[in-house]
Amino acid sequence: MKSFGELLEKRMDEADRALGLSLPATWDIGEYSHFQKKRGFGVTFLERGNLGPTAHMRFAGKLTTSPGHRQDGIIQHEIGHVVDHIVPEAQLDRWAAAQGIRLPPQSQAEVRADAIAQAIWEKPIRYDNDLVQSTNRGSWPRPAHLGW
Repeated sequence: MKSFGELLEKRMDEADRALGLSLPATWDIGEYSHFQKKRGFGVTFLERGNLGPTAHMRFAGKLTTSPGHRQDGIIQHEIGHVVDHIVPEAQLDRWAAAQGIRLPPQSQAEVRADAIAQAIWEKPIRYDNDLVQSTNRGSWPRPAHLGW
């Protein structure tokens, strides 16, 4: 099994290839207040630098010891946020439509991140028994009560 970092780098490379660009993104494992919640595993920040927007993904340490399907689901979801932060909205919407995916509006950021991930990896993000993103086939679509 790949380490967490290897899986993340593999998924970033796949997203770059699917989109035909190099996503300016960084990542680390660290603390964040959301991570104290049972469902808190990842967050993505938009950063504006001299060379344009970049994104930074932070992951909870507890994710590195989680099952592989959970690691992969959260990584794909957070990369969806990265793409949404970096690629202009109209351009991203056209690209996703060419993949057969109609993206929700940016006001529905969580659902949109899942849909972007689906456009990249050609399969939907699922949610496990703890209502956390997963790539496990036995999981369910995003529950509506989680919000948009």
